Amino acid sequence: MKLLSLSQISSFCMSMYLAMRAGIPVAEGVGMCREEETDAARRECFKRVENSVSLGNKLSDALREAEAFPEYMTDMTEVGERTGKLDDTLLALSRYYDRQESISKSIRGAVTYPAMLLGVLLLVLIIFVVKILPIFADVYRQLGAQMSGVAAAALRLGEWLGARWIPVVIIIAAIIALAVIFRARLRECLRGFFMGGKLGRAMLSARFSGVLTMTLSAGMDSSEAMIMAARLTEDKDAAAKITAGAQAAAEGTSLAQCVADTGIFSALYNRMLAIGARTGSADTVMEEIARRTGEEANDRLESFIGKIEPTLVIIMSLLVGLLLLSVMLPLAGIMSAI
Repeated sequence: MKLLSLSQISSFCMSMYLAMRAGIPVAEGVGMCREEETDAARRECFKRVENSVSLGNKLSDALREAEAFPEYMTDMTEVGERTGKLDDTLLALSRYYDRQESISKSIRGAVTYPAMLLGVLLLVLIIFVVKILPIFADVYRQLGAQMSGVAAAALRLGEWLGARWIPVVIIIAAIIALAVIFRARLRECLRGFFMGGKLGRAMLSARFSGVLTMTLSAGMDSSEAMIMAARLTEDKDAAAKITAGAQAAAEGTSLAQCVADTGIFSALYNRMLAIGARTGSADTVMEEIARRTGEEANDRLESFIGKIEPTLVIIMSLLVGLLLLSVMLPLAGIMSAI
């Protein structure tokens, strides 16, 4: 069975947390999730987990056997079982996957919406050069003149597309099919392109702080928390820095110093974490940092998308305007001469 979605995992963790806080046994809590599930495959998955726990297995082992939950979730569940904080761990997992779902939606919006907008604008431009320009060309011929310059080049392109529209449609369909087949790799490439600079830094900070919040609240020590963060960091350079920080933490360096050495957080957040560590509230401070970095990442994504839309519209408007001017100005000169 394929992995559950982020939202489904978050919902499951929250349901299990509420069940445990109400004093309901783990197996019965999983059974309640199964009863509420409408999808047959997921219902069967929850049934396997329920049966495994009923036989005396730990929840983390049952989740691994189901093969529908990410390794990070099962590892954190095991940590919660070892530290006696399973209910708190499930709550933290639910919040963590909620944040990841929000970030993923924002990334999809940053990649998908501009691509769709560009596709629509290109379609409008193609219709213009294939259907509208030939009408102006007929007008020119009736007046005993011909198009020149940009308009003539666009007209030839339109005529070429019109004469070969079947292979063009086949090629476009093939490109779309390949994009669907390799959508995961394409999404990663596009995300790498769009997520550079300050936006990429904001997204990295949000993910990093989310993992640290989760691991610290589950009772992990600084070194283990950093190792887990490195495992879940997609940026290779950042992961290497976090791994070095984990080694430093194992040698006795404070968490705040290790995090500051990675260079992922701003100076403000590094100071907040240092103060939190001195006052014994590092996990609480980290949760606040995760909230702030998440909001900053979303704000930057919205700003990014807000800039792309008018930019694409302006570029396409300029192209269409240039074509119209190259057609209308000579036509106006011919009409005035007549």
